Amino acid sequence: MKIKNLVERLDYKLIQGSLEEEITGFSHDNRHVEEGDLFICIKGARFDTHNCVADVAAKGAKLIVVERLVEIPSGVTIILVEDTRKASPLLAAAYYGHPAEKLITIGITGSKGKTTCTHMLADILRAAGYKTGTLGTNGAIIEDRIYELSNTTPDAQEVQMYLDMMVRAGCTHAVIEVSSQGMKQHRVDGFTFDYGVFTNISEGDHIGPNEHKDFAEYLYCKAMLIQHSKLGFVNKDDVHTPALMKHITVPVEFFGYAQDADYIAYNYQKHFNEENKEPGITFSVKGKFCGDICVNMPGDFNVGNALAAICVADHLNVSVAAMNQALTHLNIKGRIDMVFRNDKFSVCVDFAHNGYSTRNLLEALREYRPRRIVCVFGADGNRSKSRRYEMGEASGRLADLSIVTAGHNRWEAFEDIAKDIQVGLAKTTGSYIIIPNREDAIRYAIEHAEDGDMITIIGLGHETYQEENGKKYPHSDTEFVKRVIHELKLD
Repeated sequence: MKIKNLVERLDYKLIQGSLEEEITGFSHDNRHVEEGDLFICIKGARFDTHNCVADVAAKGAKLIVVERLVEIPSGVTIILVEDTRKASPLLAAAYYGHPAEKLITIGITGSKGKTTCTHMLADILRAAGYKTGTLGTNGAIIEDRIYELSNTTPDAQEVQMYLDMMVRAGCTHAVIEVSSQGMKQHRVDGFTFDYGVFTNISEGDHIGPNEHKDFAEYLYCKAMLIQHSKLGFVNKDDVHTPALMKHITVPVEFFGYAQDADYIAYNYQKHFNEENKEPGITFSVKGKFCGDICVNMPGDFNVGNALAAICVADHLNVSVAAMNQALTHLNIKGRIDMVFRNDKFSVCVDFAHNGYSTRNLLEALREYRPRRIVCVFGADGNRSKSRRYEMGEASGRLADLSIVTAGHNRWEAFEDIAKDIQVGLAKTTGSYIIIPNREDAIRYAIEHAEDGDMITIIGLGHETYQEENGKKYPHSDTEFVKRVIHELKLD
């Protein structure tokens, strides 16, 4: 593709070279530049690739995009833009032929529920006969292939690459989890979503030096997904919705229990399937859509997740039968994921990693009617300390035994993280023990399981690594549970 075609929708200044050059690749990682690449210089928190221009040119890059003037090597085209992060998605979209314009795109954001809502909606669309791809916490899912992602919302080049892969695979719809960091860093710029969904927002989460400077910025980034959509769906019941709406000018429809919502949930009931010993929920919807809905996952919060998915599905003319077909057969990796069950005990893996999600999960697990809940959990290093206090308090109040262990310690000592968790536990009368090594903690819970136990291992969910001192070590809660179960001859 010629440079002149790549920059058609971009405001730029040509500093050096020719727009007639051919580009054969796309990169923003100076370690992986190849001959013929377009390279975008990005100023990161720890490293600025503007300082690598000479090296990038020597590796054969044909076009280098900068946001400040640098020492310019000869034989390469240089263009100057105001902000390379904002330019990146526009260039990526052009490089891959604007794939989002060939799909119906749905973006889903919220402090909690993004992954569950994404999978609910994708499964509903597939049940209705629409070939649908997803991007999010559980990877890029295209047909039967799953591609692991480093972030919930990957960088702009990856977003466009996977959307292009969906188009090539014959997909007509794409459901994308959009994190607040993804919006802040412009990873999904370059196209307008057909539909945007806001599930909820919680204070104290994702606030800190490595995330958002304050709650106002966090809220604004959530609002920007809706503003970046042709039509938005917003949770009417969330206490922060009025503040969110101050940033939004596009058409919006509301969902929730509120009687002035467009999609109103009512008649919510819990149910328990005696045959397979599994709980679920039912509720009805009125307003712009009318129907009775059944979901094979417990938890009050899943009414909101399902209702959000139903709003979009209704606009896409999906039948109630297709909605229920999907919602009664959900199996979402790392979300109330029952990885082992026998007549004695069960093991559930979940991504819950703050107080809000820990409370919701443990309350939902009570609907399985366990004799005890044993909660194995850690908390993230280099993240808000409030998460640790709140997780400790939630587990202390709602679990019968808490086993405190390592999560992603990152650059912090486990002992310091555990002390913070104990601050929350101290507010309760809950029993707890501390086992620093995560695999030892999981093994202890399984080896000491009692009749009727529900063991839940939370914090990592679907993830296949554990981070310590800046290094990622291979680890999967699910796979380790299976290994211990096999060693103990319980499978």
